[in-house]
Amino acid sequence: MDVAEAGLGRLCENAASGDGATGGLAARQAIETAVHHRLRPMIVQVTGRTGVGKSAIHAVLESVRLDADGLDVRVHEGGTKSSEGDVIVYVIAGAVSPMDSDFLASRPVGAADRTVVVLTKADTLDDPAAAAAAATEQLGRTVLPVMGTTAAGLRGVGRAGTSLDMADVRAVAAADVRPADLMTVDRFRAADIAVSTRRREALIECIELRGLALLVDVLRRRTAASDGDVLRVLADATGADAMIAALSSAVSSAAAARDAELHRSLQQISAGHRRVRSAVEAYLASDEAVAAEMRCAAVHLGVPIETDSEQVASEQVALEQLALWKQRAATSIDSDVRRSALALCRGYVRMLRR
Repeated sequence: MDVAEAGLGRLCENAASGDGATGGLAARQAIETAVHHRLRPMIVQVTGRTGVGKSAIHAVLESVRLDADGLDVRVHEGGTKSSEGDVIVYVIAGAVSPMDSDFLASRPVGAADRTVVVLTKADTLDDPAAAAAAATEQLGRTVLPVMGTTAAGLRGVGRAGTSLDMADVRAVAAADVRPADLMTVDRFRAADIAVSTRRREALIECIELRGLALLVDVLRRRTAASDGDVLRVLADATGADAMIAALSSAVSSAAAARDAELHRSLQQISAGHRRVRSAVEAYLASDEAVAAEMRCAAVHLGVPIETDSEQVASEQVALEQLALWKQRAATSIDSDVRRSALALCRGYVRMLRR
């Protein structure tokens, strides 16, 4: 049980310790409903048109442990009609279609943006970075190029379902294989290499020809490189890390939005039900609730913070941040920015008192 879940459990217990009057019962049930809504699994929905390569992206994301402030994160796959989810990973392939534009136009942007757009099958494009940049301009959203099948294969979760055999990759690199032999499957099969046809097909199925060609090039240029170093080059080229980082930010934003919704619900319940007011106020004054408010504020302002008690900022850093956000709160004319800055101030004051 994580810290947030434990704190919310204590809130429910404290609210239930009152008398059994009808009004008190209704308030406790409202609190339990709000807490249940906060703790339900976080759903990441991988969606897009048929045939764009959603399955490979889904496999990659399922292999990752995403931090959602203690929430269980579940990755689902569906079509463009499957838009339900706390976070959407929208997959496109090639040129942006009107369907892509229409779907993404219906999604919120800015601070509330919890949609990650991926241009997959990047290994089939001559210039995936340029294609992603063009899609970014067209959609008004960042589009990340990803070699989905290759990324899944490297993680052992691709179509083959097995890990890449680097001994076979090194055998290909050591053979008299020309770049042209790695341009088509037929040429690769016909090349004079001491690797069986079955094992060649396993390499292609795992990381595609583009991934294999990249590994061969690296091995020939860096003959002393370890398997780990070579695989790192390919992993970077797949774009999977950038996609995962973007998804992690979106998941954190979704978790912060749940905390904000929970706190609003609790304040409304407390205002209307005196019997649970002390329990609610005690929770909202707790370390975990203050940390949640800080995360919400940081998401709104687009700034990174660390609220984990094991990685708490040094006293000097906390003092500097406190002064920074105190000044921002005093000078901002935007009420939402001022409110978020004050939440960060309260959080840093709490850190300094620990």
